[in-house]
Amino acid sequence: MPLLTIFGVGLAAQVVAEPLTEPAAMVEETVVLADDEEDDEKASKKKKTAKKDKKSKKRNVGKAAQQKRKELREKGVRNVRAKSPNGWPDKIPVPEDTTLKQGAKQGQFFVYETNNYIFFTPVEIDANACDTVGRLFECAYAANQAVGEVVPVPRTEEERAEKKYRVELWPTKQQYVAQGGSPSSAGVFMYSSRKTPGDNGPITEKTLASDKVMVPFESLGLSSDGHVAKNDIDTHVLVHELTHQNFVFNGLPIWCNEGWAEYIGYVPYVGEDLDFTRCFAVILHKAKEQAGHGALDFPFTLEEFLTMDQQTMYSYMGQGKDTYTLSAMIITFYVHLDSKKGVEALKKYMQALVDGESHEEATKLLIEPHKNAEKLQKDFIKAWKSKKVPVSFKDVD
Repeated sequence: MPLLTIFGVGLAAQVVAEPLTEPAAMVEETVVLADDEEDDEKASKKKKTAKKDKKSKKRNVGKAAQQKRKELREKGVRNVRAKSPNGWPDKIPVPEDTTLKQGAKQGQFFVYETNNYIFFTPVEIDANACDTVGRLFECAYAANQAVGEVVPVPRTEEERAEKKYRVELWPTKQQYVAQGGSPSSAGVFMYSSRKTPGDNGPITEKTLASDKVMVPFESLGLSSDGHVAKNDIDTHVLVHELTHQNFVFNGLPIWCNEGWAEYIGYVPYVGEDLDFTRCFAVILHKAKEQAGHGALDFPFTLEEFLTMDQQTMYSYMGQGKDTYTLSAMIITFYVHLDSKKGVEALKKYMQALVDGESHEEATKLLIEPHKNAEKLQKDFIKAWKSKKVPVSFKDVD
């Protein structure tokens, strides 16, 4: 060891100045033993500190889980369960090998990496913050991968060639907004493509110039100086935006893109699990809430919504019609309320989109099990009515 080597040289110099006698050898041995004891003591303290930190973290995780369950109860979210397809995620824990390692600084940015993400931030974050951020992001990634085991997720590992997702963490909301984030948002997914004007084909890894998720520290429960300030945070928006990174490709209709982001975003982060068993209850609560405001009475048919363009869908939000919640309800309908045929239809639909089918042709695969668009709309309304969620559409011609 460096300390022992240096100390040994000093001792040897003293010993050389006198005849080498047995007592001198005994002194040297005594020094070595003392140094070993000191190292053992340090190792013991380090082990005790690590054990204490582990217990402290476990308590904090437990408290956060307890707080999340309490928060859900206070909101009136009852743990209503719905049928899920075989292989559907249950509780997705943080992967065991998750670590957030600091890399070489790049310009003004401190750089950190996990298995699947690379983070850039102008402020250095402490060890606890690293742990919090790395574990949440990797848990969200694992959740999307788990969904991909049942239905096709457009952005595959093969297309990415092991390229890590880029994330920018901004210490203040002001800095976040200055970089393009909305003042009212808790995070945002942004991308730019190499597509030429008039090219409406699907986005691919080749046509994508760049993409990233930006998040202000406060959305992660961090103080502006990079410390953990809050253990229990609302992860809906963050997981929503991270899901967009997985579902951005292959020309998904806007309802489908937002539907998956909303569905997975609503999976509550309880402790250190994304708990899919509670997802239906959260979406059901949200749907009831919006129905009470008249936000689920739509001036279009369900079939029209399934092929609606982005600008039109967003414009209805400005008119008080919650097309985001409707998108999540459609995913929820096919996954949980439409029996096995719903899941199979959703699989075929997603695969058709991944294969480059038009929105109109792919939509036929969602309608097919219900015979026609009118019957699908009636079945959708009936399924949600059975859960005490009134929803209405324009009559099918």
